[in-house]
Amino acid sequence: MKEFKNLIFDIGDVIVDIDYPTTIAEFQKLGTVDFSHIVSYSTQNRIFDLLETGKITAQQFRDELKRFLKPGTTDEEITRAWNSILINYPSQKIDLLKELKTRYKTFALSNINEIHVTSIDLAAQEKFGAEKFGSFFHQAYYSNEVGFRKPDKAIYEFVLQKENLIAEETFFVDDKAENVVAAKELGIHAYQLTNRNKLNELLTDLKII
Repeated sequence: MKEFKNLIFDIGDVIVDIDYPTTIAEFQKLGTVDFSHIVSYSTQNRIFDLLETGKITAQQFRDELKRFLKPGTTDEEITRAWNSILINYPSQKIDLLKELKTRYKTFALSNINEIHVTSIDLAAQEKFGAEKFGSFFHQAYYSNEVGFRKPDKAIYEFVLQKENLIAEETFFVDDKAENVVAAKELGIHAYQLTNRNKLNELLTDLKII
């Protein structure tokens, strides 16, 4: 079995439990259109991509989204609906990250946005007494800060170059197949986690823990 030196984790449905039907349902209460066509696990409106790559601000995102929402919908209601996708922060995974950080170089690599970063940072403080969510890793790379999003190879290349990582010594886990494929094409040992409750089993099978 390959001995890894570097571990890279996606956040959504790898570390933090997320649920698209929940956020779609919350937006549906506010919306004038079928929100399953606006955002879902497999596709999303371009404004979400722009937010995730830092091309628009959170306020511009909310203003754009109001085109699909009932008149009078507030910024706070939009933020609450969008953050409802973040449903659970399993403490055993946070404990696992803390342990792995003592033995490997660990990183987060997430397609994420300004609104969700604020939310996960607050959760890290309130639930775990951490300064921010990124402190569970040696470094967290967020698409809205880097300017690229998975599966664009540029975001993987950015992390490898920034951290001087050798792809063949690097493990990456993500819940989406296309993100795993892109990483593999760069020589990274990438794995798709299809069941968010089986992260420990995957790491055990690979003799990482």
